[in-house]
Amino acid sequence: MQPQLAISEGDNEGMAEHNQLIDAINIRTAVRAYDDEPIDDDAARQLDMALQPVNLLGNLNLQLVLNQPQVFAEANASGHLTGAANYLALVAPKDDDQAKERAGFYAERVVLTATLRGLGTLWVAGSWDKAEAAKHCRIGNDEELLLGVVIGHPKNRLAYQSMTYEELCERQRTHRSTKTFEQFTALMSDDERAAAPDWFKAGVEAAMKAPSAMNRQPITFSYNPDDDTAAAHIDTSAGDEHHALNDLGIAKLHFQIGAGQGQWAWGDGGLFIHK
Repeated sequence: MQPQLAISEGDNEGMAEHNQLIDAINIRTAVRAYDDEPIDDDAARQLDMALQPVNLLGNLNLQLVLNQPQVFAEANASGHLTGAANYLALVAPKDDDQAKERAGFYAERVVLTATLRGLGTLWVAGSWDKAEAAKHCRIGNDEELLLGVVIGHPKNRLAYQSMTYEELCERQRTHRSTKTFEQFTALMSDDERAAAPDWFKAGVEAAMKAPSAMNRQPITFSYNPDDDTAAAHIDTSAGDEHHALNDLGIAKLHFQIGAGQGQWAWGDGGLFIHK
């Protein structure tokens, strides 16, 4: 099993990072409209620095690609997107059953870093020219391009910058519909939900705010009081099995940050051990 991204609370610096990640989860929204100002060198360098450890931890080849608007030409022309030009490319090993899940987990970590820098993001599965995107990536013979994440300065970003944290949280809450806590814990009874520990509930609430590749949120969570563990499951009835492993990784990261210290095992049904 590959090591997971550690979220330390053992010192003030670790606690500060953890709190910042919670803030990013609470304000992140899917951004479809971007202005034409390029990502500055400092922000690009910070994102590249964030990619280095996650690529090492996840055995991945995630890459930041800048100033390639032709990748989104059709989506920009149709109005589905506006001004999209930069993307995070999820390049991962081909013959690795867990690569899609790891790519979702670690790419979302970079998404939260971008959020903290005031950048907008959007996970894309079909709203881009994947073949064109691949031309601008370093892809080995044993690798493939899975998905992408649009990154850039949101259109009307000055209006967002003037908003308080509470206003940004409220904006996220009303930005899109989400499945309910009961739907995210569909395998549990009402009594089991009520008896679950606070860290589990906080983890699920953070996962409820996670993006998914087709916005179908196909992940559920359960808690086992016998060994004090949580588990994450793919809900096949959601109808998006092709991207479900990516979504599983994204949701697991949000849950882990919300729950605090702990570690996931990879895979559908993988257990979370709270520490």
